Amino acid sequence: MDQRINPLNTHGGRQSGGQAAARQRASANVGSSAQQAGRTIGSRSDYAITRSPSALHVGDTLRGEITDLRNNEISITLEDNTTIRAQIPESSNYSIGQMGTFRLSNIAGSTLYLENISIGYNDTELSMINKALEEAGLPATDHNQAAVKALMDNLLPINRTSIQNLMQQSYDYHTEDMNTLAVMNRLMMKMDEETVSQFSNYRNNNHAILEQIQNFSLDLPSLLHALADNSPADAMAYFGKSMLSTALNFSANEPGSMPTLADLPPEVQRDIAALLSKLPVTEDVLAQIENRTLSLQDAMTLIRDGAVGGSLSLPENSTAAELAQQLNHINQALEPNAGNPQTITEDYVKNAISLKTAEELAGEELQENGEASQKGAEDAPAAKNQGTNPENRLGAAGKFLQSLSDSAKNTLSGTLGALRSPKEAAPAQTPAGNHSLDILAETYEKYARNGDILNSYLSQEERNELLNHLQNLPISRNMLLKVASGEATTKDILTVIYNTISLSDSEQIKSLFQSQAFEKLFARELQSSWTLTPEQLQKGDLSEFYNKMRGQLESFRNLIQSSLSGSDSENLSGFARDMESNISFMKTLNETFSYFQLPLKLPSQDAHGDLYVYTQKEKLRQHPEKNSVLLHLNLDHLGEIDVRIERNKNDVITNFSLNDDASVNLFRTNGDMLKNALNSQGYSCQIQVQQKEAPSPTMDDFINTKVNTHATTEMKRFSFDIRA
Repeated sequence: MDQRINPLNTHGGRQSGGQAAARQRASANVGSSAQQAGRTIGSRSDYAITRSPSALHVGDTLRGEITDLRNNEISITLEDNTTIRAQIPESSNYSIGQMGTFRLSNIAGSTLYLENISIGYNDTELSMINKALEEAGLPATDHNQAAVKALMDNLLPINRTSIQNLMQQSYDYHTEDMNTLAVMNRLMMKMDEETVSQFSNYRNNNHAILEQIQNFSLDLPSLLHALADNSPADAMAYFGKSMLSTALNFSANEPGSMPTLADLPPEVQRDIAALLSKLPVTEDVLAQIENRTLSLQDAMTLIRDGAVGGSLSLPENSTAAELAQQLNHINQALEPNAGNPQTITEDYVKNAISLKTAEELAGEELQENGEASQKGAEDAPAAKNQGTNPENRLGAAGKFLQSLSDSAKNTLSGTLGALRSPKEAAPAQTPAGNHSLDILAETYEKYARNGDILNSYLSQEERNELLNHLQNLPISRNMLLKVASGEATTKDILTVIYNTISLSDSEQIKSLFQSQAFEKLFARELQSSWTLTPEQLQKGDLSEFYNKMRGQLESFRNLIQSSLSGSDSENLSGFARDMESNISFMKTLNETFSYFQLPLKLPSQDAHGDLYVYTQKEKLRQHPEKNSVLLHLNLDHLGEIDVRIERNKNDVITNFSLNDDASVNLFRTNGDMLKNALNSQGYSCQIQVQQKEAPSPTMDDFINTKVNTHATTEMKRFSFDIRA
């Protein structure tokens, strides 16, 4: 694509100076020779001032003339006569003397990495383009030159008919992106204004449906909130019920029941059961521990409260520092959205264990004196409260921080500084030991996020706000307790709200829709429905997933258009239409080659992924055991990751390309986990991890594996009949 921008504009703009300068050189060779006379290629300091990398930033757009090429190193003289030297992939596609526009994709130390935005015409190219236009009887305007260049790059005829056809398509589909039009002609894709616009977005990396999902998931509940401020209560309740009906029909994420101890690995079950059996619990809870039916949330709550009360024993093969870290992990899993969570320190754990030992000695002495029965009577009520009833668990959770603080003050050493804020707490360096508590917390966290358990994204304050609205509705006490404790699922709560709207006072429903907690609840359901967990991706059909999403978006759009008016509702229905269009075009694209976007719901974040299948469909049908795929991920902390997988029968080669050394080391350290998992499935797996040497592949790179383009970069391989 010929994207014209202002010189040195770091964030966009448009300008045609490159082509104008090239035409001027072609028509008056004096300028070109004058430029070259004072330069010696390779003697870089002779012609410009070198630009320091510290003056540049990733994402900057640079325009200038290519003045040197050595292997993959390129030198560009910018229009302010400064020079940059950088690495660029496929440098053989460029030539000295070309004007071009580049984006700074990465800075590693003192090394710059560029990616091409557009390359202008060198003298030879411009001469051929102008000759083709002259033979076709067309003027040498920017628009016409761009059309011929796009046709040449895509190995298409450059006769008068082809040029005029491309320019007519540009007019009909309201675009100046000649290269996108030429690529679509080359691939014989169906063309209309919508598909051309979508394909241009895909080629220019503006296609991510995850961003559209995130925006629409927030805008729809916000619209409901805004309407509730200015609409009659009855109409608002009816419209909200219709919205919930559409949202709940998708049913993409079914969390299932709360996992129990039986869902943990056998050795972890044994460790957790041994730890729990030493706590003061009822016979019913003890039975659940023994038969492994105790839920993970109840198990973590009992362990946390046992730590608060000083009744928790140090696990086998564990240290006080490690136990403190694991208890903090459990507390974080139970209340991940706490505003200012307190931290359990190693000193606190040591003091609590010492306190327990002292209490045990005192208990033995009381028993010897015949006073054990009285102590047992005093302790009985406390033991009865250690049950799994949601109401009991809610009370323990609500008093957790206060109890923790009080227990710290009452330890034998009287440590007042046992609790610190997370910023002040020094990270404990723990040796390898008993990690069963971490596995318990991680298993629960995965379930909580995949199943959209309330406490995975709503804080205690937000759950209280939601509870204040729900308690006025005909909802069971058991469900209200689950909301308060955070163990209810988003889908369960929205289903209950939907079922009670017709039975409730409309003003109360309107008030619920106006609450921030409901906005967050509704947004979570939408976004979760339109993203895929790795487990769903493994089991599901992507085509079916997108068909359901498109149907749901259409229902939302029709509901908004038929029920509302005004600019806000028009914009929102337009957003839904854009998402539908994106999905429809993905289906069209998949008819040409195998490609899918992956809106992923990972354990710690939602992420955008692109899945490319490089094996041609016909060959894939003939040899299903041999294929090649590229998975491109964009993650918050690890950055861009390219995963190339080559499979030939049971032999699998997996290559990870990552942004920096830290990410590379992380993957190398944990690579055996993937290797062992694949080998256990009968594959012979090899894993390679490396730092990126070039920008991530784009849609154009994928397309060009089918047909070689950029023919004009090697004119000796390109021939045409100028008389055509």
